[in-house]
Amino acid sequence: MESSRNKKAYSKKLPSDKKQLALMAALAVYPESGTDPLMVEIPIYNQFWFVLIVVIFLLAIICGICVFVRQTRDRGILRSTLQKKNIEIAQREDRFKFVWNNSQDGLLLSVLGGKVLAANPAFCSMGNVSEKLLQENGLQYLFPNSDTFETIRKEIAEKMKLNDDIKVVREIVMPLSSGDKEIEVSISKMKESFEGKVMFLNVFRDISKKKAYEKGLKIAKEKAEEVSHMKSNIISNMSHEIRTPLNGILGSTEYIIQTRSEDKELLEHLNIIKESGERLLHTITNFLDLSSLESDELNIVLENTNVNDFISKILINHKSIGIKKGILVTSKFLTKPFEAAIERKYLQIIVNNIVGNSVKYSETGLIQVVVEKIEDQLVIKVHDQGIGISKDYLDKLFFPFEQESKGFSRKFEGSGLGLAITKHLIEKLNGQIQVESEKGNGTLVRISLPLYK
Repeated sequence: MESSRNKKAYSKKLPSDKKQLALMAALAVYPESGTDPLMVEIPIYNQFWFVLIVVIFLLAIICGICVFVRQTRDRGILRSTLQKKNIEIAQREDRFKFVWNNSQDGLLLSVLGGKVLAANPAFCSMGNVSEKLLQENGLQYLFPNSDTFETIRKEIAEKMKLNDDIKVVREIVMPLSSGDKEIEVSISKMKESFEGKVMFLNVFRDISKKKAYEKGLKIAKEKAEEVSHMKSNIISNMSHEIRTPLNGILGSTEYIIQTRSEDKELLEHLNIIKESGERLLHTITNFLDLSSLESDELNIVLENTNVNDFISKILINHKSIGIKKGILVTSKFLTKPFEAAIERKYLQIIVNNIVGNSVKYSETGLIQVVVEKIEDQLVIKVHDQGIGISKDYLDKLFFPFEQESKGFSRKFEGSGLGLAITKHLIEKLNGQIQVESEKGNGTLVRISLPLYK
């Protein structure tokens, strides 16, 4: 009950209405008494509108707390992100400054018209000028002749107009105070602008030493070609001067052998002269062939030929030489006689050198020469049972003047040119040569040459 004067009472259980209450004592001695009619009402904190207000208030507080927490968290994330970005920007600036200050190339930032915004130390050193002077006077300060600068600037500007993303590269001679220098200039348009004007990154590279080196190489090449040509002419002339009298000696020796066949002692000496002369003639011929190959003076002349018969005739001489040494030289043609266009001279040299080496480096045993046509290729295999070649020497096999046995104690004669000439000729004919060998177990040489119809 709030007050007897207000005649109001509050109850959680009774409905809101006028009520008359009876007061009863706990002891029977007190009589019952009644009250005036009272207005019974529900307490404010139990009323719906009060509960709704409280709930809305609590929800508002919760929402406020959530918003505060979210904003605090977002601020923390934003602050952290900004710190990271600032660190990245600082690191990029440090890297840019390091590259800018330590680049060997001259770097220069400019705007359209030639105004210089910045120049790195390498460029200032290259032009023997300060950055402040360049900023005050522009890029044209480096060119005593303003017409030259304008010509170059207009040319580059025209190229830039054709494509916004183009990078213009040009070699120019810059009349610097330290002397004229050949400079390679690379100009790229930047995305940034300065005071509304397009910015350019200019890279200046001093190529004076490179150009001088290239010029020196060109001069050295021309001199080497001149010396090579001179060498070829000398060898050709000397070979002719030696071969002519040598052919006379060999011809006379052959004539005496035929006419004085009854004088055995004389024949023995004449055969020595003949063999020595033929050896010298073979060496001179090899020198001349190698010289012609190196100067690329040999021409390919294809002739329609019965290949089997042609190779058989070449092998006749090697078979007779082999018989004298106690070596059997056999030939086997796996393809029936056929005709093809071949370079007869080159093929003869190749077969003579390969089979001749097999005979030279074999003391006993068998030398097998196998010839066959595989599609459009002529394949020649020469397998001997000679001394073989060590694995270490196989890499040097086709080098001129190289022999496995060297010095005065070498057992086999020769200039070391035969295989070098053979490889040159095979390559000139677009063929291939393969060598398989093992020291003491003989050698297998496989040659393949293209055939033409």
